[in-house]
Amino acid sequence: MALAGIAATGWGFSDFLAGVGARRLPVRAVLIGAQLTGLVLALVYLAVRDGPLPTDPRLLVISAVAGTLSVPGMGLVYRAMRDGSLAVVAPVAAGAALIPVAWGLLHGERLSAGGILGAVAAMAGMTCASWPAGDRAGRRARWRAAWCAGGAALCFGTFFVLVHEAAPDDPYIATAYVRLAGGIAGLLLLTEALVRRRIRMPRGTGSPWLLPVGVGVLETVADGAFAVAAAGVAVGAAAVVSSLYPAVTVLLNAVLLRERLPAVHLCGCSPRWSGWRAWPPDPFPGADLHR
Repeated sequence: MALAGIAATGWGFSDFLAGVGARRLPVRAVLIGAQLTGLVLALVYLAVRDGPLPTDPRLLVISAVAGTLSVPGMGLVYRAMRDGSLAVVAPVAAGAALIPVAWGLLHGERLSAGGILGAVAAMAGMTCASWPAGDRAGRRARWRAAWCAGGAALCFGTFFVLVHEAAPDDPYIATAYVRLAGGIAGLLLLTEALVRRRIRMPRGTGSPWLLPVGVGVLETVADGAFAVAAAGVAVGAAAVVSSLYPAVTVLLNAVLLRERLPAVHLCGCSPRWSGWRAWPPDPFPGADLHR
């Protein structure tokens, strides 16, 4: 589970940087920059990899779908973090872990008592974290952010499953192909934006692409760590541990941005983290982990 923890750390830092970047740059610019960075890293890996590249149609199709699906997922969570509190958005988006858990149950994996407790705590945390608080205008903004985060959770939850199913025996190539597909989608977005002149960089931003590049590097490392972790254990267990990334995002947000949370949102974050701690090392006893 150490690799799943690395994935959580990488995603937590990348979401924090993306949230900061989305408040300084157009969301589309942050998204495209991150995707193109992942594309470059994937091409470097494929260039130095020994042996012929796999061309299994199943691997190619699933990787393409996963990479393409990650683009709207990232766009939604970046927009949510731009419009709302990072500390509110992150616990809601972390509900993505429930989709791989459901996938495992549908495929015969048995959920332990600790796993059930963790899932219930996760749902409670998501509800409290997205509960409206403050003035009416603030509540509307938080609701919009929560809806965007919920959409991102659906995308990322499906992404978790697809990354695992693409190549469980070779998670590195699966990660590279997924980032390759996401990068191609990023190129299409960049082309469309340039044609329509939809990206305008604000003045005085210094080096505006440094934040998106950092986001892309962290996301690629986290994706690879998750893929390797999911190949060694049940995908639901790896996804739940990886979903600890809101703790990292919230901590960075509180320490560096000094954002204060309403009590109901603090209550939402606490069950989210407690839910992860409730998961035992083997949440799917008796599951075939290398099917």
